[in-house]
Amino acid sequence: MGWKLVVVTVRPQMTERIIAAARGAGALGATVIPARGTVPPEKRPFFGLALDNQRDLILFLLDEARVAAVTRTIHLDGDLDTPGTGMLFVLDVEQAMGLREQLLAVETEIREQYN
Repeated sequence: MGWKLVVVTVRPQMTERIIAAARGAGALGATVIPARGTVPPEKRPFFGLALDNQRDLILFLLDEARVAAVTRTIHLDGDLDTPGTGMLFVLDVEQAMGLREQLLAVETEIREQYN
């Protein structure tokens, strides 16, 4: 079984909505890191200052089987095609430890599916 890291950046007011959508699509949990984005000078509206550059970085560690459903849901629920809303990307994970709970959930899901 392979693992993927789904990384999403959104405005803080969207964080709970994104996490709820991802959980509904199969994600078991998330890590949220407050972050700050940079804005090109021509996009700074108020005396050259960027007023709305706060972001949350949301990390989801998922087994490969859940990635498509979770990313599709985040993309749609988060309206990520709207400029300035946020972005999502997926990274391969070469090694992961401490995933006992996730592995048990995947195992239970597989057993239920084939019994």
